[in-house]
Amino acid sequence: MIARLTTAAAASALLFAAAPAIAQEVEHDAIEAKNLEKGKQSISAERAYIFVSGPARSNGLFYKTPTEEDLTVFQEEWEEEYADARKKYERKLEEYLEQQEKLRRGVSDPYMRKLDKPDEVTRETFSIGSVERRLTVGWGPMYVFDKGKDDSGEKTFSYLMEVDPGEYTYYGPIFMNPNGSAMGTCMCMGSVKFEAKAGVVTNLGDFTTLRWVDDEAGRLVDVNWDEIADKRPPVRPVDYSVPAALADYDVVRADLRAAGKVDNWYGIMISRLPPVDGVLAYERDRIVDLKEKSRMQAQAAARPSPVAVSTPSAAPAQAAAQEDGDTNASSEKATASEQEPAAN
Repeated sequence: MIARLTTAAAASALLFAAAPAIAQEVEHDAIEAKNLEKGKQSISAERAYIFVSGPARSNGLFYKTPTEEDLTVFQEEWEEEYADARKKYERKLEEYLEQQEKLRRGVSDPYMRKLDKPDEVTRETFSIGSVERRLTVGWGPMYVFDKGKDDSGEKTFSYLMEVDPGEYTYYGPIFMNPNGSAMGTCMCMGSVKFEAKAGVVTNLGDFTTLRWVDDEAGRLVDVNWDEIADKRPPVRPVDYSVPAALADYDVVRADLRAAGKVDNWYGIMISRLPPVDGVLAYERDRIVDLKEKSRMQAQAAARPSPVAVSTPSAAPAQAAAQEDGDTNASSEKATASEQEPAAN
């Protein structure tokens, strides 16, 4: 049976508290290799696909960068919910004022519950949360795409998610409960993003397992890193191998870029992704986009250097003018002498 996943995109600040239902979401589906081979599922040219893998079952969450269409839908929903909230406020305010008038006139009821003045709902203060948390998409631990073994004999579990085309950011190893609450750690203080194009399987490999993180990078994000370092498997590069079931499809490695800070939507533990060579770095708590930095440096280096324009010296002209002036003065003096009457 094909599992149509609808990950809730909002949750309360409490870890296990139920979250309100949200209409806006990323339409997504978990693809399984057995269904792909039997023709029950397919790779569509209009849809995008994200592939992740690891040595065990895993789970995690991405969020989509909102498009203009997403923002329009969000604004429409905001207006509807604001209108409802404003009506409720006005009704409560009217009830409060009526009670205050009764109390002023001395009309009291021993069973009357005193009402508090409601806080005014305004366009400036009303919120339905951020649009990004409505556009989340997760994977695992159920609905594995394929199970197998790598060249070393280690077990591998992979997941393939069908999503809306667009830009996605890794939010962290987070498990969403059926009631919309979450467990895990969010990479709220620094992560990576990538483009998932239509008709393409974007391959993250086992990047999210952090097997590629060495001790130096690990210490920058976890003060207890040295306590767990000895228990970690040996460091190795990201494994981008894919199952044979994807051999006939367009599979490309994710082009990772640095992603900025975001809010902790679910009230869970907060962290940041370790530095990624050529992609992500930190200067204390500031995120450095290394690809953008390199692009700007290359752009600056490609600009032509200012050419020094030599200005002709004014000295020769001034000397020539002085010489002409002296000549003219001598001529005028000679002419004056010739015209002067001879002395008797």
